[in-house]
Amino acid sequence: MPQRIAVTGATGLIGTALCHALIARGDSVIAFSRNPSQRNRLPATVAVAPWLPHDARATATALQGCDAIVNLVGASIAGTRWTDRYKDILWQSRVPATANLVAACALLDTPPHTLISSSGSAYYGFRGHAFPVTEDSPAGDDYLARLCVAWESAAEHLGMRVAIVRTSVVLDAHDGALPLMALPFRLWVGGRVGSGTQPIAWIHRDDLVTLMLYLIDQPSARGAFNAVAPECVDNATFSAALASTLHRPNWIPVPAFVLQLLFGEMADALLLNGQSMQSNRLSPVDIGYRYGSLIPALQNLWEHRA
Repeated sequence: MPQRIAVTGATGLIGTALCHALIARGDSVIAFSRNPSQRNRLPATVAVAPWLPHDARATATALQGCDAIVNLVGASIAGTRWTDRYKDILWQSRVPATANLVAACALLDTPPHTLISSSGSAYYGFRGHAFPVTEDSPAGDDYLARLCVAWESAAEHLGMRVAIVRTSVVLDAHDGALPLMALPFRLWVGGRVGSGTQPIAWIHRDDLVTLMLYLIDQPSARGAFNAVAPECVDNATFSAALASTLHRPNWIPVPAFVLQLLFGEMADALLLNGQSMQSNRLSPVDIGYRYGSLIPALQNLWEHRA
């Protein structure tokens, strides 16, 4: 039965793909975005509302009649140095913004019955391959882990069904981390990053959308879910697969100190450390994942890159 779904962060990497998938299957969509100028990224039938993260009443008005919300708010954590000011932007765009969304639901006589809210694999802190994490693993204590804990806590509300999606590195040919990771290889100077031993948990964009559709539709899906492909690899293996797919050499390692000089704390959090992650709550077969292995996932993305 078609549903009315609200999507925050709708013109971002995941939100755009999700909106297209929802419309394709017959749902109606109300898309919240800070960038209404990017309306052309969405299907023509999507209704767009401005995202006003401090105005719960305006948000509630736009949410009238919605069955479910997919919450994808948050400034990008990658690609820029984490100054104190930018760390505050990361926090404010996630925690208070999500709390505002929950407050808006409380103003409705008939609130949506489901909230699917994004989080990240950084919830678990820095772990190596020797310590694979599952949904039952404890939270870490670094900045990103604390951010994820607060973000998830802000999503809890009343009697709504809440599913938290702890997302690994989302692979997309145009947006997110992959184009940045691929750039040195495209310039013929690619190689592993740092020691190359840091784990990279990843998921193809299309499989993440499939997971979100599954969580929207499953009334028993509550709590945290790790969004990750079955094959977790280290950075050296990822770099070799990327080089092979792009038909480029894999020969110039990037020293850790260079990244730390360029990006500071962000380099340690996102490039030089990681989590070996798996899901004990989701079966890739039951969800319908198409890309369980890295090389087929990369090949699909580059083949369909416009």
